Amino acid sequence: MTGFRKYLVLVLLLLGCASGFDNSAWAQETPPPGEPILPGGAISPSQLPTQRGSAPAGVASGPGGGSSGTAGGLESGQEASETRTIDLIGRGTIYRDNVAGARDKAIEDALQGVVERAVGLLISPVSVVQDFQLLSDRVYDQTEAFIHDYRVLTESKSGPYYRVVVQATVSMSSIQDKLQSIGILLTRKGMPTIMFFLSEQNIGEPSPRYWWGQSPPGTHPSVTEKALSEYMHEKGFVIVDRAALNRDIQLGPESIGPELSDDTAVELGKEFGADLVIVGKAVARYSGNVLDKNMRSIQAGVSARAIRTDSGMAIASSQGTRAAVHSDDKVGGTEALILSASVVARDLVRQIATRWRKEARQPVLVELIVKGIGEYADFVRFRTHLRNDVRGVRNVYLRSIRAGEAMMDVDVMGNAKILADELMLQRFENLAVNIFEISEKGVKLELIPMAIDD
Repeated sequence: MTGFRKYLVLVLLLLGCASGFDNSAWAQETPPPGEPILPGGAISPSQLPTQRGSAPAGVASGPGGGSSGTAGGLESGQEASETRTIDLIGRGTIYRDNVAGARDKAIEDALQGVVERAVGLLISPVSVVQDFQLLSDRVYDQTEAFIHDYRVLTESKSGPYYRVVVQATVSMSSIQDKLQSIGILLTRKGMPTIMFFLSEQNIGEPSPRYWWGQSPPGTHPSVTEKALSEYMHEKGFVIVDRAALNRDIQLGPESIGPELSDDTAVELGKEFGADLVIVGKAVARYSGNVLDKNMRSIQAGVSARAIRTDSGMAIASSQGTRAAVHSDDKVGGTEALILSASVVARDLVRQIATRWRKEARQPVLVELIVKGIGEYADFVRFRTHLRNDVRGVRNVYLRSIRAGEAMMDVDVMGNAKILADELMLQRFENLAVNIFEISEKGVKLELIPMAIDD
């Protein structure tokens, strides 16, 4: 019996000591029911204090100390126009008991993963695979340019690895700009310019309204046009500003009406520099009564098609029908028109962007005229660089060279605008390039010798 009492006292003493142990970052906790267990035994972010650590940027405050940091790109106090907060796990391998170094590697791994995930939110998985090498070279290895700030939520040592859970604020606008600059995400310059020819008839209006039927032409967009143009502008399309036209549109008697022909719309679009014209109509009508006799159900239908001005070919079309209930007929009609236009806008953008990007990836021959050739050796260096180092160029064919001017055909993935953009990003040996004309089929540029410092 005495031995049993001694054994019981010993167990109680051990339990008392265990309860007094400090719950450090090295300990592995079991989360409450419903909370996920993170790799390495770390607890989930929802169990952690939300107070940000006070360590200076990039300086560890010790294991589990909740360190925070600021990584490049934005000045102190400067807010990104579009940011997103992303939580991610990073891992670093512990070499020769260098725990601090492994922790730094784990944070670096997590921040790179944040950038990779942010890229995935902006482009399709197909694009990620197709442009993986370019993304690796120009985006993934430049996390400091895109991470606004970060904090370590929790961390843990597990065998030969050190793991951290990092919460980072990433600048989506900076990543978008980078993807645009390297040609993966279509830029506003690369996207088509749009001009709208949409008639609209709301509840209580005896006939459709259309801006080209006015003299001078109307500059205030209809409800339908405004909804379409705002959405398409947000997605990178360039919209022709009718307020800046400052002149009448000359139409024949057969073209003055709400049903504008495709040919007439294409000719007008060309005249005002549009790549695409959106032609269609929108009508709001009563669709029946509702239980509340003071409310009316109104349905609106919007149909539109996108037509290229260079070929007259329709490349996208969509129809949308939505209803709204309101006590005011005009307000209800407006709401229904906006809802229907939003459906059509998303559908048209998807179709047009897919077609535009596909064409940008197809090889074409672009005529390149090079002026200002002083030394033939300069031209040879330029042509070699063009063929071997400019992204998207598959081959270069020399057509003629005389009196300081050369004509070439460049086999390039994309078009003349894309080639010009790529040339502007290049650094040629002892040469500067001045692009002074870009047309649908070609590019004209001048080679300018640069002074060499002794």
